[in-house]
Amino acid sequence: MNFHIEKVGSKILFLLLLADFAFMLLHIIHTIGLVSNDIYSIDTDGGYAEMFQYIKEFWIVIILFIFAIRRKHIIYFAWSSLFIYFLLDDSLRIHESFGIYLAKYFEFQPMFQLRAQDFGELIVSILFGFLLFTFIGVSYLLSDNVAKRISKHIFILVISLVFFGVIVDMLHPIIPRGGSLIEDGGEMLVMSIIVWYVFNLWIDPVKQEKSNKPQLEIHSNID
Repeated sequence: MNFHIEKVGSKILFLLLLADFAFMLLHIIHTIGLVSNDIYSIDTDGGYAEMFQYIKEFWIVIILFIFAIRRKHIIYFAWSSLFIYFLLDDSLRIHESFGIYLAKYFEFQPMFQLRAQDFGELIVSILFGFLLFTFIGVSYLLSDNVAKRISKHIFILVISLVFFGVIVDMLHPIIPRGGSLIEDGGEMLVMSIIVWYVFNLWIDPVKQEKSNKPQLEIHSNID
């Protein structure tokens, strides 16, 4: 049974990554001018690649929410809340919109080859990140060892996602060529790995249950 589950999980990861690389290839084809429709670009709002990313974020939210109910741990709901923000931010451009507003309101000036808008976006990302990770941190302290271990794995993946979504995004003006492919492509690959990870949590609860039970040690003394 476990072999079958692992095999299914591996197939899902392979298909997700295959789709990601297909969208990246379409983006390159669009960039060099072989196709003119912007919908094939991975950085186009409402493009095919972005819609695929929304679907992945949606399923992460749903799976973590179901897992929170199944395991009765608030930490999984906290992680689900973070991905709700990611989904809303990507679809509604929250940090871009508020970033522009803050840049104008506080009259930020461009510096270090970064736009004033970039500093506003960074402040918005830090603010929402602080609120959500505070929720996650408090939930983490109330969790058992298995939930903590899973949270550490998700945290590492989220940090990778933030690296591409925030850090690389801010470096766009410095690396104009290939910047979108690195940022959005990196985000897509990491998000696919997160989908695969939470999917395996969902379809293999028995393994997680067993790993949460203390192991009984039997000591025998032979005289």
